[in-house]
Amino acid sequence: HRPTEKWLKLSSVASSCPLTRRCPLMAPLQFAKRGSRRCAGHFSVGRCMLRFSRPPLLAPGAALQRRALTTGAADVPVNPGALPVTLQDIEAYRRDGVVHLQGAFSAEWVAYMRRGFRDGMERPGKYAEFIGAGATWDTMFAEGAKERTLDMFQDQVFYQEAIDRLPRWAAVAARSQAPGLIAELMGSSSATFFYMHPILKRGGSEQAIPWHQDLPYWKVDGHQIGSVWIALDDMPLSSSVRYLRGSHLWGLFRPRHFVDSSPYEGREELPLLPDVDEMLREGRTEMLAYEVRAGDALCFDARIVHGSLGNVQATGHDHRRIALRFGGDDAVYCDRAGETAIPTVEIDASHGLKHGEALACEAFPKVWPAGAP
Repeated sequence: HRPTEKWLKLSSVASSCPLTRRCPLMAPLQFAKRGSRRCAGHFSVGRCMLRFSRPPLLAPGAALQRRALTTGAADVPVNPGALPVTLQDIEAYRRDGVVHLQGAFSAEWVAYMRRGFRDGMERPGKYAEFIGAGATWDTMFAEGAKERTLDMFQDQVFYQEAIDRLPRWAAVAARSQAPGLIAELMGSSSATFFYMHPILKRGGSEQAIPWHQDLPYWKVDGHQIGSVWIALDDMPLSSSVRYLRGSHLWGLFRPRHFVDSSPYEGREELPLLPDVDEMLREGRTEMLAYEVRAGDALCFDARIVHGSLGNVQATGHDHRRIALRFGGDDAVYCDRAGETAIPTVEIDASHGLKHGEALACEAFPKVWPAGAP
């Protein structure tokens, strides 16, 4: 869509309307310079004006590819008519930073995603991690890594590569309920797909994911950035992802590599994460954890502090889960100084976004509402 007279008129109205100035959601967003490229949500009026005068656009190819996927994937399950999100869920998401949606995905969707998970392990990406005993950051991607005794597997899947390599994952991102769920919880009118993170923990594995926030690892910023974590197997409370209630309001902390806890280079501007275990022992923070069934979803803010233990169940009881990452109306590309993890070097070189621009583009397509331009 090109900017139209209608959009330009809306832009003028938005900049002068007294109701906009008084709105409690818009009031904090009125005083930043138009077109500002500052991160951490301080792009206020610039983002508001851009939202009216030029809504986030997709290159024509992205829309065509989504239409082709929509008509060509015959085995994609059908979604129910209504999203399973209540006002209480929305309040919990905003207050706590996480909400548990029981039975959010049908048995048909779970079976479909399990097939997608199998495809992903058979056709892993360049940066897929096959983690076993003795694995270090230096040996993580060495030749033959796929053959090592496996404790944990994870990968990063972006939309354009998924269309070619893992079309089921592309369908999950664009056609499941996931983008609608997170958009409702974030209070966003749209959802842009950032990437997918499939994770496997073998039964008996002691591989833990340390306490961390997602957002400092990513070149994206805004207050409407969240994940839909979907269980593909039943998981007991002892293996649950653990979240610190309300920690999405603490600010950002310096990221570290999961494999060896080494800090990311060039990120000294961020403080170190406090000793979470000590905070829990002293009662200075509260942990939330959930027993989940296959098809349950944990939806959480990208700024919340979270982590998980290993899989305490016996060998043969593997835990598969996927986390789909989305941006809402205010999500922008943020060219953070220093080391980052996502997007990968190849994706980062191809999307064409400049610092502070709306995230939606061909590499990161707007997938909700369905058929959105």
